[in-house]
Amino acid sequence: MNPVYEPIPMRAKLETSSYSQVTERDRSMSNGTHHHEIPSPPKPRQHRHSRVLLHWLWYFLSLAWLAPIVTLLYLNFSNHVIGASVWCPAGHCNAESTTENAVGRASYLDRKDHDANGALQFVAKTLEVWFIFVATGLVYDMAVMFGRDGQGLPLGYFLSHLEFTDIRYILDPLLWKVPLPHRHSPPETRSRLIKLYLFAIFTAFLTILANLMGPATAVLVLPTLQWVETPKTTNQTFGVSGVDRQPAGKDVFPYCTAGELLARNYSCTSYPYGPSLDGWASQGIATITQEYSNDDALIILGSSQEAALQFTLNGSANNELIWIPNRQVLREMSHDFMKTRGYFTELKEPEYPDKMINNSLQTILQRQGPSLGVQADCYAGDVSDYQTEDGSRWVRCYTGWYFSDQVDQVYTKCLRLGKGFDDTNYTAQFWLENFDDSVPENETGIGVYFADKAVYFNKTDDFGSGVGACMNDGSQGNNCDWDKIFDAPLVNLPLELANTSVNVGVVSYQVPGVSNLYARIYCDHVTYRSFPTYTADTSPLSNVQNAVALDDLATVMVNATPIMVHPDWFLAAWSVALNETVDGNRGIVKELTRVLPFAYNSNASTWGADPDTYSFIIMHLYALGQSMSLVDFTHTAPPSDAEFHKSQAMDKDPHPVLFTWARIHVWAYGLSGRTAKLGVAVVILGSACVIARVLIGIFTGITERSTVEVLAAAFEHRHQGELEGLEEESHLAKVRYRMFEDGEGKQRFIPEKRTHRWSHARSG
Repeated sequence: MNPVYEPIPMRAKLETSSYSQVTERDRSMSNGTHHHEIPSPPKPRQHRHSRVLLHWLWYFLSLAWLAPIVTLLYLNFSNHVIGASVWCPAGHCNAESTTENAVGRASYLDRKDHDANGALQFVAKTLEVWFIFVATGLVYDMAVMFGRDGQGLPLGYFLSHLEFTDIRYILDPLLWKVPLPHRHSPPETRSRLIKLYLFAIFTAFLTILANLMGPATAVLVLPTLQWVETPKTTNQTFGVSGVDRQPAGKDVFPYCTAGELLARNYSCTSYPYGPSLDGWASQGIATITQEYSNDDALIILGSSQEAALQFTLNGSANNELIWIPNRQVLREMSHDFMKTRGYFTELKEPEYPDKMINNSLQTILQRQGPSLGVQADCYAGDVSDYQTEDGSRWVRCYTGWYFSDQVDQVYTKCLRLGKGFDDTNYTAQFWLENFDDSVPENETGIGVYFADKAVYFNKTDDFGSGVGACMNDGSQGNNCDWDKIFDAPLVNLPLELANTSVNVGVVSYQVPGVSNLYARIYCDHVTYRSFPTYTADTSPLSNVQNAVALDDLATVMVNATPIMVHPDWFLAAWSVALNETVDGNRGIVKELTRVLPFAYNSNASTWGADPDTYSFIIMHLYALGQSMSLVDFTHTAPPSDAEFHKSQAMDKDPHPVLFTWARIHVWAYGLSGRTAKLGVAVVILGSACVIARVLIGIFTGITERSTVEVLAAAFEHRHQGELEGLEEESHLAKVRYRMFEDGEGKQRFIPEKRTHRWSHARSG
């Protein structure tokens, strides 16, 4: 017989008493005897009080999770420095990084670090498990809230609080299918469907959050070995540089008197700086010899010493600039360096935090200060002079100037000199003693010139200045209107010419041993000023030579104007008086006078490629670097906070504030990496979940049931036919039950209403 569908009358509401009344048949024993119903004993009041107390204790423990998290966030956001070791109680873990015991001490601290980091791993795992307990309660509370509302909670979500920690939970199709009603369910409202999907999304979110909480807390708990900058102190405010005037004052050269400097007699600098220049030159010759005699050798720049520190020329990729450290800055920095090495008991000024430096694995002192950068090139050519009748103005022209990458395009470069053109056009001259018997001249002249303007021309082009026409008309320059020529705009000049047409310095070397009296090797340069960071590593292991380097070298724009440089600084570098002679026994003098003829006769296309011309270039650059390093400057006290912020707002401050600080290698917390920032985001979201769990528990009064209690309630539930005809897991999981507590405080379930039921009538 075919099955007959029998409609089942559904009750609008299931009475609570149906769960508390049990028939004698249900209580009978297996032998068929029946017993009277035994009423359940009333729930003890003490048990209720203990459950409430337990819940409040659990809320407190949930909120207590925030205490270590807030502490970790504070440590990381504040970049808290621990010290030379992870285990550094009260800051007592001196690494002795500047002593002979540095390696042994570092090994000892490394073992301590290994143990401490291992212990912190357990701390991170504890925080992860702690959070999972709290998140489990949150998922349970959300499930009960949905179970008490509307048509109840789908059966598939009943154990979400036990399943959500498994990452595979979010990949289970049931999680996303359960909100949809099955075929026997009444129509679902749109708002209810949205709520169920929000529950699924929220539990999936907590699944991801719970699985990320372990790595997130580990990232925040474990400190890292990193370079940390100590607080910057306003050391001084830059005042005025002495680069544009002749050396003067009692502080510029300790061994020179004011009278000697006024008379332009700089031989007094020979004691500290004469051997310095000779040593630089000998180092240059030695490295060039290595370069040309060994295929695997490199040119290694020589160094010069100032107090306890050494420095060398610092190259820059921008416009081939060479930056020279300032010796005045080095002297100020040297005292701090010596103190860090343990030679002095007190710093000159409280510029570095002593405790932080002592508790670091490595310390790099840093100080901002002025530095001069030069763009210099050397050429071989002939010189010619054109002087006005009153002698106050004269023009000097050099042939043989060319672009560094276009040796076939040769120009003549003309400088305007003399105070008649401009008060800044200073000149100086001195001589090198020549002991070479093969050279007829007893002395080799060196002229140092500063010109505020320069022009260029060749046979085909003078870039609109008009100098080419008057120089090539046979009048020997007598018909030139020099004012008009030098006032010509620079817009028509190529970039490289324009950069070397304003505030140009030229050092002109006579060439001994050649018949041409006008033969010269001349080197022009333009100078810029910057305020880089001087860095000195205090470790005797990694910085054996006490070297200082320049960081944060400024990028000089192509339209920046070079600064004026007084020629007397070059005389001071050579330790010679104006129009006097440098002793020929000095090493740099012997080598320079030897290579000058070879450099002059070298082919322009290969100029600087042979060891003799290369030696000349190196010696000139060292002499130029020596002169730039000697330049003094004035400074004033640091400004007030208001003045400081005002100066910081200026785009180009002529008197910048110069800071002093240190970089220390320490164990510290921080948010320098992307993983740390991700960890912060995870724990902040976790903190929000913890707070939400406590608030929901307090305001809803939901009592969390154990798994045994839930199973007991399920076994006590009387089946109402809600599962009939549903065999597939996906259908069973969609059946909804409302949750409530009966009069005895037990968990009870009310099934959803069904639209119909399958039944089969069988023939007998």
